[in-house]
Amino acid sequence: MRGQPPKIEPERYAELLELLGAGLSMPTAAERMGVARATLYNLAARVPAMGEAMQRARAAAKAARKARHEPSESCYVNDQCRLPGCTAAATEARARRRAPQPAPAVVLPAPARRITLYELLAADDAQPLADSA
Repeated sequence: MRGQPPKIEPERYAELLELLGAGLSMPTAAERMGVARATLYNLAARVPAMGEAMQRARAAAKAARKARHEPSESCYVNDQCRLPGCTAAATEARARRRAPQPAPAVVLPAPARRITLYELLAADDAQPLADSA
């Protein structure tokens, strides 16, 4: 055999497929296995059967993710999900935010009118002011 020994032994292929099947990305799976991500891509290119198995594991993880997916505006915005359900949820949320707000149901009372000194003096029941002198 020429060159370096493989970074991932065939005995660890099952571990790799399990990580990919759990939904981990290629870089994350490589980090967990202690190798560079290029090693995984090279493995997929050099061993066609393993490359196909890796694709199947990733496709199964993606299908499982879609099966438990709940459409929401946050998924559309944060995860950049463009599934029809998330797109519709985001569109509805934007429409609700842009809709005109209804007028408040409570009518505020008019400000109280101030009574002037002249009005107090002109009133019939007004008390005479005490002389300060």
